[in-house]
Amino acid sequence: MKRKELKLKIKEDQKRLARKIKEQKSKRKESPNGYVHGLDYNSREYRHKHIAYCMMFNKTPYDLIERPREDNKPSKHLVDGYKEGWKGLIDDEQEIICHSS
Repeated sequence: MKRKELKLKIKEDQKRLARKIKEQKSKRKESPNGYVHGLDYNSREYRHKHIAYCMMFNKTPYDLIERPREDNKPSKHLVDGYKEGWKGLIDDEQEIICHSS
């Protein structure tokens, strides 16, 4: 898969996940104690994928993506895991635009 194709696929996946989170949040008022199964997991997944996406595709330094409280740092292991998984999907041979003589 080309880098641009992967970038668009991840972007679409993030949009779907964001819609799902929005739906889950709207159900909090209906549920006892405001708990909706899966909301915490989906929110965490979205956050870490967003950080990995920005760092990998946009080359954005972490401190420009977010500035969390000291007790709310993201999992470096998860972010690195997403980036490594995505790198494995990119076909490097297709990335060559022109050969130098």
